[in-house]
Amino acid sequence: MKICAISDTHKQHKYLKLPSSDEVDTLIHAGDFSAFESSFYNFLEWFSSLDFKNKILIAGNHDNYVYEEGYQKIFDICKAKGVIYLEDSSVEIDGIKFYGSPWSLRFGTWDFMVSEERLAEYWGLIPADTHVLITHTPAYKEGDRVNNSYNLDRHVGSKTLKQRLEELSDLKLHIYGHIHEAYGIHIAKEKDYISYNASSFDYYKTELNLPMVFEVYI
Repeated sequence: MKICAISDTHKQHKYLKLPSSDEVDTLIHAGDFSAFESSFYNFLEWFSSLDFKNKILIAGNHDNYVYEEGYQKIFDICKAKGVIYLEDSSVEIDGIKFYGSPWSLRFGTWDFMVSEERLAEYWGLIPADTHVLITHTPAYKEGDRVNNSYNLDRHVGSKTLKQRLEELSDLKLHIYGHIHEAYGIHIAKEKDYISYNASSFDYYKTELNLPMVFEVYI
């Protein structure tokens, strides 16, 4: 299966340069695509109209409308549009097992943000046989380095997610975003999976980052 991943489009989705549906089977968005109700429906109309066989979506800390409306309503709205919405849930497509989760470490007053201890509980829900993991947050020291640390650790990913990743022996690809300036591929050392920060929008650039395509097989 050929997978294209994007994230953190922040209402700039129509400016993305996506590959064609001939090149990609599955398009994944790893959160931060809207904010409030109107931008949610604007994004969903665009996302659902794309000519890819499978379209998978999770939320991020800026997706306020998704957070307030709750999983079941958003799942139903997306399903009616041919989009798979994951929120601490999974789906299997052509034998490949996907799992998605929107949570990240608490910072400010955004949504889907909790303590590291609470994150560990969410990561514990990830099935051990997951092949493609989609989270909004990166794991610690994998695509999580910020330019401005506010005199703290520049690596702001989840340490408990890092621990959980080490337990997922079938994992092939971890897709996430959240930290815009850390866009790119970050190969997990001594592991067989690819770690990919798919952030499309970057405060430090004038153009959106190019989406990447990965081939996943089992």
